[in-house]
Amino acid sequence: MDTPLSGDKLNEERAFVKRYTEGLADTKVEYPADYSAPLEDRPRKVATVNVPVAEPPTLMEVDSGPSHDTITLTVKSLKPSLSVNVKAQTTDTISDLKSLVCKAAPTAPPPDQQRLLLKGKALVDTKLLKEYDIQDGAVVHLLLKPAGPPPPTLTITTSMADDSSPGTSRPLQVSDAPPLGPQAEVSSSTFHRTVSDPTFWQKIHALCVSEFAYEDEGDACWELFLLSVKGKLSAGEAAKIRDVVGVRGE
Repeated sequence: MDTPLSGDKLNEERAFVKRYTEGLADTKVEYPADYSAPLEDRPRKVATVNVPVAEPPTLMEVDSGPSHDTITLTVKSLKPSLSVNVKAQTTDTISDLKSLVCKAAPTAPPPDQQRLLLKGKALVDTKLLKEYDIQDGAVVHLLLKPAGPPPPTLTITTSMADDSSPGTSRPLQVSDAPPLGPQAEVSSSTFHRTVSDPTFWQKIHALCVSEFAYEDEGDACWELFLLSVKGKLSAGEAAKIRDVVGVRGE
């Protein structure tokens, strides 16, 4: 059984406790970086600083209309005679434009017989109008595709002997034929710069297709023009002209 303290011993213990508690009072409390106070010890209302707060922004009315533009195109054709205005979206395909032409003009040929051209360049059915940068009010030319089969291909047959195997035949290509008529000797740099410009041949193609009712006739006429000056062009220049105009050699 412990003996109670008394006298000087009790006074020493009291002085020790007093010094110890005073030392604890001067010690700062440090918390680890991941310390979080218990929910019951947190204040119910966060203290705010007297700082002016800006007014909330006003609601802005946003146009809920479509994001694509509507343009009006004029579709013209010589044979059959046709001129019709068509409204289309820039996100429509060329195939959609052909269907719109049929709806706007009952006399228009069906979509599978239409060929649309812009500035002498044929428009591909799967591409969008905005890919060709077609502006509002643009004029698109309509040509009629031939419904019949293509003309037969000419062949050259060579027979070696009566008792030998049948002769070999090879399709006669248009590009194999030499230019008809005498060729004028033109060495001007201005001439070469003009005939090697694809834009010049787009204009020629637009003229050809506007004078013929069928697509193959206009292309064949343009092909003759190109063959007449093919000797003045390099292989790369001729290939670039065909790519831009959209007419491939047979």
